[in-house]
Amino acid sequence: MFAQNPPFNGNGDGSEYDPFQIWEKKDLIELADSIDNYNANPTWQYNKHFKLMSDIIEPITESIGKLGFIGHFHGNGKKITLAIVFNFPDNPSAALFQSLDGTIDNLIVDGYINGPGGMSTIACGIGTGYITAASITNCINNAIVTGGVGIAYLNHGTISNCINNGDITGVDRIGGIAGENSGTIINCINNGTITATASGDNNIFSGVGGIVGTVANHCQNILNCVNIGSVVGQGFVGGIVGLANGYPMAVTPITNCINYGYVRGINIVGGVLGYMFNPQGVNVSNCVNVGVVEGEEDIGSIVGKE
Repeated sequence: MFAQNPPFNGNGDGSEYDPFQIWEKKDLIELADSIDNYNANPTWQYNKHFKLMSDIIEPITESIGKLGFIGHFHGNGKKITLAIVFNFPDNPSAALFQSLDGTIDNLIVDGYINGPGGMSTIACGIGTGYITAASITNCINNAIVTGGVGIAYLNHGTISNCINNGDITGVDRIGGIAGENSGTIINCINNGTITATASGDNNIFSGVGGIVGTVANHCQNILNCVNIGSVVGQGFVGGIVGLANGYPMAVTPITNCINYGYVRGINIVGGVLGYMFNPQGVNVSNCVNVGVVEGEEDIGSIVGKE
């Protein structure tokens, strides 16, 4: 039981200048157990710092922090290898971190994640299922993800300077960086192939995009992002964003973004944005599409339909 601070190899005190040191897979497991232990003080990790000291090659098979990570995880430019498979109820989240209220920076993720796809799993290559008042910065996902996204499934915080290189497949709300975004995404790049098998449902606002699948109400910003990978879906398909659900009182800006990737769908397909739902609440500016856009109905070089 960890009432206060768990001993990570006896190294570090969890402060910014002397963070807990993580050297091996067992240290990550210890961190996960410490967070998920119901008898421990759930706030022991608040504002604590954890630093990855070496690459972890032995695959991690379960999520860290099923009850929420609220500390600061410093990847230190090192790599964690994943082999996470959705298995309810034993492993209900196919993600490295299931929920994040803290920060992650300078982390590289490799390996694979397999989940059933769509909203039935929280699946992300590098970060979290849910981000609230949190941030992910300077991180790279190389993992192949089935049923999820590259960085975060639901983002309500800030994702900046992140790169997805992994191929992503899923059902709906699929993106190289985020599945659904109501926060901020800045200076991010997708190089992976993004494929959704059931995008284009108005009832659940399901889109597929190189950066973001679906932009929800109150999105703060999508700025300076680049998509290079192919994006393929059925409907609501976009090189940067699949569907943007704008809100007139807080206009969603998609700014200074460029798509180089091949974009293909059946209907409502755009080189930058597939479907501008509620267009008075969405502003696309200074965006460029260089990629080929193909579809059967409502096709646009920049926006498919508004």
